[in-house]
Amino acid sequence: MRAFNLWFLSAFVFLAGAVLHAVEIIGTPQVRAAANTATITWKTDVECGTRLQYGLNPAQLNNKVEGSVGSAHEVTLEGLAPGTTYHYSLGSARTRLATGSFTTTGAAPAAAPRPSVVRRVLDVLQPDTNAAAPVITPPPSRQTWARLDSLQDHYERHGRDFSAKSPDDYAAQAWLFLQRACAEKLPMKRDDTDGTLRVFDPKTRAFAAYNADGKTKTFFKPESPGYWQRQPGRAVTPAELRFSNR
Repeated sequence: MRAFNLWFLSAFVFLAGAVLHAVEIIGTPQVRAAANTATITWKTDVECGTRLQYGLNPAQLNNKVEGSVGSAHEVTLEGLAPGTTYHYSLGSARTRLATGSFTTTGAAPAAAPRPSVVRRVLDVLQPDTNAAAPVITPPPSRQTWARLDSLQDHYERHGRDFSAKSPDDYAAQAWLFLQRACAEKLPMKRDDTDGTLRVFDPKTRAFAAYNADGKTKTFFKPESPGYWQRQPGRAVTPAELRFSNR
């Protein structure tokens, strides 16, 4: 009886030791990273489950991948961003065996530049319906229109081309058109004889002329298809523009 008890006790200690044996990783995890995927492999001294958590922040590994039970483990991560560093923690469902990081190949996505004043003008002209549009207030007509005594006449003849509600609204749209033309690099011609700048939008057929200090001389939509081609002046780019009052 005593011999049986000793045998039973030895068997219990052996089985308990086997159950309580902690899983250990063998060697260092290996990572093969590409632009949008990464494969991570590792080995353990005994068979166990396969689990890996990963993310952009080592404190927030919100993504999880699981595999089969075994001693040789492999997981493949998909849908990754190129040129980006990811952090991971691997092991089994119950035990964390190792942590690390890797960087995918390729160029990282370019950071969005801060919007310029001209970009904010464009946001007003082409607002995002899903976002609150910034408010851009054009200068008063006396600062943007070359001859105030001609504004009423131009508005009466051409205001309907732009659904303008008043002479001031018409003048404001002409000013905004110049800002958009510079940002979108619309066709421009500079008349070197008097400094007149002429601008044309082929899509909307809007045409405007500005004097040397950037004030509007006229703004309308010509009916003739060849009107722009007949305008005098040499082609210029926004980078070449220099207004005398700026």
